[in-house]
Amino acid sequence: MDPLNLTIDFTGVSAASGGLGILSPGLHTGTISEFQYFEDSGRLYAYIITNGIRHRESFNVTNPKSFTFVKSFCLSAGLSEEKLSGEVNLPFHKLVGREVYFNYTPPQVDANGKPQTGSYPRYAFYPKSRYEQMASSVRGNASESVVRQDEPKSNGAPKPAAKSSDDGFDFLLQDNA
Repeated sequence: MDPLNLTIDFTGVSAASGGLGILSPGLHTGTISEFQYFEDSGRLYAYIITNGIRHRESFNVTNPKSFTFVKSFCLSAGLSEEKLSGEVNLPFHKLVGREVYFNYTPPQVDANGKPQTGSYPRYAFYPKSRYEQMASSVRGNASESVVRQDEPKSNGAPKPAAKSSDDGFDFLLQDNA
Protein backbone atom coordinates (compact mmCIF):
# COMPACT_ATOMS: atom_id res chain seq x y z
CA MET A 1 0.00 0.00 0.00
CA ASP A 2 1.23 3.47 -0.84
CA PRO A 3 1.76 5.91 2.03
CA LEU A 4 -1.40 7.82 2.89
CA ASN A 5 -1.25 11.20 4.62
CA LEU A 6 -4.31 13.31 5.40
CA THR A 7 -4.50 16.68 7.11
CA ILE A 8 -7.27 16.70 9.71
CA ASP A 9 -8.05 19.53 12.14
CA PHE A 10 -8.89 17.95 15.51
CA THR A 11 -9.31 21.30 17.29
CA GLY A 12 -12.19 20.97 19.77
CA VAL A 13 -12.83 17.32 18.89
CA SER A 14 -13.04 14.64 21.61
CA ALA A 15 -12.45 10.96 21.02
CA ALA A 16 -15.50 8.69 20.87
CA SER A 17 -16.37 7.19 24.23
CA GLY A 18 -16.08 3.65 22.94
CA GLY A 19 -19.70 2.78 23.63
CA LEU A 20 -21.06 0.76 26.50
CA GLY A 21 -19.72 -2.43 27.98
CA ILE A 22 -21.26 -5.47 29.62
CA LEU A 23 -20.12 -6.54 33.07
CA SER A 24 -19.89 -10.06 34.39
CA PRO A 25 -22.83 -11.08 36.59
CA GLY A 26 -22.55 -10.45 40.31
CA LEU A 27 -21.83 -7.77 42.87
CA HIS A 28 -19.98 -4.68 41.67
CA THR A 29 -19.11 -1.14 42.65
CA GLY A 30 -18.80 1.74 40.23
CA THR A 31 -18.28 5.47 39.97
CA ILE A 32 -21.03 7.65 38.52
CA SER A 33 -19.47 9.45 35.55
CA GLU A 34 -22.40 11.40 34.09
CA PHE A 35 -26.13 11.70 33.59
CA GLN A 36 -28.19 12.41 30.49
CA TYR A 37 -31.86 13.30 30.57
CA PHE A 38 -34.18 13.10 27.59
CA GLU A 39 -37.25 15.19 28.31
CA ASP A 40 -39.26 13.85 25.36
CA SER A 41 -39.15 10.28 26.69
CA GLY A 42 -38.63 10.99 30.40
CA ARG A 43 -35.49 8.81 30.33
CA LEU A 44 -32.63 9.47 32.72
CA TYR A 45 -29.41 7.63 31.91
CA ALA A 46 -26.88 7.15 34.69
CA TYR A 47 -23.44 6.31 33.29
CA ILE A 48 -21.19 4.31 35.61
CA ILE A 49 -17.54 3.26 35.32
CA THR A 50 -16.63 -0.15 36.78
CA ASN A 51 -13.08 -1.40 36.32
CA GLY A 52 -12.69 0.78 33.23
CA ILE A 53 -15.96 -0.43 31.68
CA ARG A 54 -18.54 2.27 30.93
CA HIS A 55 -22.12 1.06 31.34
CA ARG A 56 -25.47 2.69 32.05
CA GLU A 57 -28.71 2.24 33.89
CA SER A 58 -31.87 3.77 32.51
CA PHE A 59 -34.74 5.19 34.56
CA ASN A 60 -38.12 6.40 33.34
CA VAL A 61 -38.53 9.34 35.72
CA THR A 62 -42.05 10.11 34.50
CA ASN A 63 -43.40 6.73 35.64
CA PRO A 64 -44.12 6.52 39.40
CA LYS A 65 -43.53 2.73 39.26
CA SER A 66 -39.84 3.41 38.53
CA PHE A 67 -39.38 5.75 41.52
CA THR A 68 -38.50 2.80 43.76
CA PHE A 69 -35.51 2.07 41.49
CA VAL A 70 -34.45 5.73 41.36
CA LYS A 71 -34.63 5.85 45.16
CA SER A 72 -32.50 2.70 45.48
CA PHE A 73 -29.94 4.24 43.14
CA CYS A 74 -29.84 7.46 45.19
CA LEU A 75 -29.50 5.55 48.47
CA SER A 76 -26.64 3.56 46.95
CA ALA A 77 -24.94 6.85 45.98
CA GLY A 78 -25.03 7.97 49.60
CA LEU A 79 -28.18 10.03 49.90
CA SER A 80 -30.02 9.52 53.15
CA GLU A 81 -33.56 8.22 53.42
CA GLU A 82 -34.41 11.56 55.08
CA LYS A 83 -33.39 13.50 51.94
CA LEU A 84 -35.59 11.24 49.81
CA SER A 85 -38.95 11.76 51.48
CA GLY A 86 -41.78 13.71 49.93
CA GLU A 87 -41.33 15.73 46.75
CA VAL A 88 -37.61 16.31 46.12
CA ASN A 89 -35.79 18.36 43.50
CA LEU A 90 -32.79 16.04 43.08
CA PRO A 91 -29.53 17.59 41.83
CA PHE A 92 -28.27 14.54 39.94
CA HIS A 93 -25.18 16.44 38.75
CA LYS A 94 -23.96 16.43 42.36
CA LEU A 95 -23.88 12.62 42.33
CA VAL A 96 -21.18 12.56 39.63
CA GLY A 97 -18.01 11.03 41.08
CA ARG A 98 -19.82 9.12 43.82
CA GLU A 99 -19.65 5.36 44.29
CA VAL A 100 -22.68 3.09 43.80
CA TYR A 101 -23.06 -0.54 44.90
CA PHE A 102 -25.09 -3.03 42.91
CA ASN A 103 -25.76 -6.54 41.70
CA TYR A 104 -25.60 -6.80 37.92
CA THR A 105 -27.33 -9.26 35.62
CA PRO A 106 -26.10 -8.91 32.02
CA PRO A 107 -28.40 -8.97 29.01
CA GLN A 108 -28.60 -12.02 26.75
CA VAL A 109 -26.02 -11.64 23.97
CA ASP A 110 -25.84 -13.07 20.46
CA ALA A 111 -22.89 -14.91 18.89
CA ASN A 112 -21.18 -11.55 18.18
CA GLY A 113 -21.45 -10.43 21.80
CA LYS A 114 -24.14 -7.82 21.13
CA PRO A 115 -27.21 -7.66 23.41
CA GLN A 116 -30.20 -9.44 21.88
CA THR A 117 -33.21 -7.33 21.02
CA GLY A 118 -35.45 -7.00 24.07
CA SER A 119 -32.74 -8.13 26.48
CA TYR A 120 -31.43 -5.54 28.91
CA PRO A 121 -28.99 -5.50 31.81
CA ARG A 122 -30.57 -5.49 35.27
CA TYR A 123 -29.25 -3.56 38.22
CA ALA A 124 -30.18 -3.92 41.89
CA PHE A 125 -28.66 -0.99 43.80
CA TYR A 126 -27.85 -1.24 47.51
CA PRO A 127 -26.71 1.13 50.24
CA LYS A 128 -23.02 0.61 50.99
CA SER A 129 -23.69 -1.19 54.31
CA ARG A 130 -25.99 -3.76 52.69
CA TYR A 131 -23.58 -4.25 49.79
CA GLU A 132 -20.70 -4.89 52.19
CA GLN A 133 -22.80 -7.43 54.09
CA MET A 134 -23.73 -9.22 50.86
CA ALA A 135 -20.16 -9.13 49.52
CA SER A 136 -18.86 -10.55 52.79
CA SER A 137 -21.38 -13.36 52.61
CA VAL A 138 -20.52 -14.11 48.97
CA ARG A 139 -16.79 -14.14 49.74
CA GLY A 140 -17.40 -16.58 52.56
CA ASN A 141 -19.59 -18.90 50.49
CA ALA A 142 -18.34 -18.63 46.89
CA SER A 143 -15.36 -17.85 44.75
CA GLU A 144 -13.84 -14.38 44.77
CA SER A 145 -14.80 -13.91 41.12
CA VAL A 146 -18.41 -13.21 42.07
CA VAL A 147 -17.55 -9.94 43.83
CA ARG A 148 -15.94 -7.21 41.73
CA GLN A 149 -14.43 -4.05 43.20
CA ASP A 150 -14.14 -0.85 41.20
CA GLU A 151 -10.75 0.68 40.47
CA PRO A 152 -9.39 3.19 42.95
CA LYS A 153 -10.85 6.70 42.83
CA SER A 154 -8.00 7.83 40.58
CA ASN A 155 -9.70 6.11 37.61
CA GLY A 156 -10.34 9.45 35.91
CA ALA A 157 -14.02 9.77 36.76
CA PRO A 158 -14.98 13.45 36.83
CA LYS A 159 -15.63 15.09 40.17
CA PRO A 160 -18.48 17.57 40.63
CA ALA A 161 -17.59 21.24 40.72
CA ALA A 162 -17.73 22.76 44.19
CA LYS A 163 -20.74 25.05 44.03
CA SER A 164 -22.70 26.34 46.95
CA SER A 165 -26.49 26.32 46.93
CA ASP A 166 -29.41 26.18 49.27
CA ASP A 167 -30.93 22.93 47.99
CA GLY A 168 -29.78 20.87 50.99
CA PHE A 169 -27.55 18.59 48.92
CA ASP A 170 -24.21 20.38 49.33
CA PHE A 171 -22.94 17.45 51.42
CA LEU A 172 -22.72 15.53 48.12
CA LEU A 173 -19.96 17.85 46.98
CA GLN A 174 -17.67 16.64 49.75
CA ASP A 175 -15.18 13.94 48.86
CA ASN A 176 -16.64 10.61 49.91
CA ALA A 177 -13.27 8.87 50.16
